Amino acid sequence: MIVRTFDGLQALTTPQPTWSNSSQNSLHLYGLHQAYFDIFRTQPNVRICVEFLARNVAHVAPQVFRRVSDTDRVRLVDHDLATWLGSPNPATTRFRLFEALMTDLGIYDCAYWLKVRHLDRDGRDAIGLVRLPPEEMTVKGGLLPTEFVWTANGRERRFAPSEIVHFAGYRLGISPLETLRRILAEEQAAGDHREGFWRNAARHEGVIERELGDPTAKWTKEQKNDWREQWQARHTGSASGQVALLEPGWTFKAESFSAKDSEYTAGGKLRREVCAAVYQIPQPFVGILDHATFSNIKEQHKNLYQDCLGPWFEMLRQELHRQLLVECADTQDVYVEFNIDVKLAGTPDDRASSMQISIGRPWRTVNEGRALDNLPRIDDPALDTVAPQQGGPSDATAKTGKPAPMMTRPGADPGDEAELVAPVLHAARRRQQARLGKLAVSERATAFFADVDRWNRELTDDLARAGVEPEHAGHLALEANRVTLTTLLAQEAS
Repeated sequence: MIVRTFDGLQALTTPQPTWSNSSQNSLHLYGLHQAYFDIFRTQPNVRICVEFLARNVAHVAPQVFRRVSDTDRVRLVDHDLATWLGSPNPATTRFRLFEALMTDLGIYDCAYWLKVRHLDRDGRDAIGLVRLPPEEMTVKGGLLPTEFVWTANGRERRFAPSEIVHFAGYRLGISPLETLRRILAEEQAAGDHREGFWRNAARHEGVIERELGDPTAKWTKEQKNDWREQWQARHTGSASGQVALLEPGWTFKAESFSAKDSEYTAGGKLRREVCAAVYQIPQPFVGILDHATFSNIKEQHKNLYQDCLGPWFEMLRQELHRQLLVECADTQDVYVEFNIDVKLAGTPDDRASSMQISIGRPWRTVNEGRALDNLPRIDDPALDTVAPQQGGPSDATAKTGKPAPMMTRPGADPGDEAELVAPVLHAARRRQQARLGKLAVSERATAFFADVDRWNRELTDDLARAGVEPEHAGHLALEANRVTLTTLLAQEAS
């Protein structure tokens, strides 16, 4: 199907896959003369790997930003590129568009989108995106395409390079399935053998031997054929569980290989490992769990998005810049980014602790931390500097355990307030030390952070009972407990 305008659809019958590589250098073993799509459709190991890549890439949404400075950027949710990718055409969602894109790249190592130019609801120029089947596409001009030809139902449609978004690997795409043909042929041969084994009721293959002295040992050709037909009619097909009755002097000798002898299971695992290696997917994510543990799977999850999917995201980002961003009216300092951090953030506690460590150190301000997550800066000078209370070298109180400098109320005498607040803070510190002293030093910051709401609530109540105004007591509690957490983090780092 192709959409020429969003006001009308032109439907064309999708032909059967016709791409059959017949070059002299290709490998065609065991009768595997199949098109790439047929291999993907029939080979489970290939489909597992390709769909794993497709779903995980499609799960990470591309986002559009404008770079304001080295430490500030603004997300452009209404930018033309964000709109085009978010709603490609009336029949396709953003997830399905990228899932199909990665599936095509996994099967053919190339993919094609057609740019459907139209007017949006506001009368502005817009672009819709429609997938074109790679097996029906021809590229004219080689590495510098001059024309794209789409052939469907015997009809050719020609497009200029500016009308196609073209994704291709080395030399316009060399299918990984061509590289895997030999090992996939083994997989098909093993599957055919296994199917035949069960179709014949899991019988033992073999031969029947007769003694030489048997008067019936010499048969005519007609007798042999007649006996063979009777035997096969009786003991093949659905005749499972039946017992053969042999003539005196006859013996049955098994001649088949067992699944163990033919290493059927080991061979199947090897073929899946090779497929995973070709697509550069960590083995535990395609069901190979021989050496999987909690710790190494956690590390391989990071490896998946950094080393496996990371290059895919970078390739897609550059192609979107080169072929789609240039179509937008607004391109000044605009860029696309796949939000991989969302997948690598871990649990909310892990992410909050990580952000606390990075923002609560003297080498990073709050606005710098926000910029790392593509969040806009907050126009507050205090957030562009690192205060001593954030754990910097000048924070002597954090190292000695003395109370942090107090935040005074407007109009209040600093000396009176310090005299009022200091005993409460000292009591809270002693209570916290008593509870955390039972834990190892490396565990205290995590335990304190897990109960930080309770620490803030308890200290706020104590300060309010001591005569501090409730609103100001909350500010004091937050500041005091933040300094305590920073101190624990510094102790753990040392």
